[in-house]
Amino acid sequence: MAANNGIPSFESLLELQEVYLRAIALAWRDPEFKQALFTDATDALARYFGYEAPWLLELKVKDPGPGYGWNPKTRTWSLPAHTLTFGIPTRPADVVEEPIALAAYNDAGPAYLFTCC
Repeated sequence: MAANNGIPSFESLLELQEVYLRAIALAWRDPEFKQALFTDATDALARYFGYEAPWLLELKVKDPGPGYGWNPKTRTWSLPAHTLTFGIPTRPADVVEEPIALAAYNDAGPAYLFTCC
């Protein structure tokens, strides 16, 4: 479970990318780890790599089947599509700020979008 439910940062997404690639490499050589990924990916990543996403994330890993994989003739991968599901909460009645402006401010990171004189 996430330590908090913050908005995913660029750095936290990069960290997930690194763990994802490490998980694939380990699953190729360790059938026990591969089964743990299929059973509970979030738990497996925490136990084997000490990885816990800083935001709520439900991971599901499945076997894509025989139609996917490496094609040595074309030297390309055939991979199934990844799925991303996210929820949009109901807007609170007492919100007075303009949400799109807050989203843009958050996207800018530590830089200020405006200056005061």
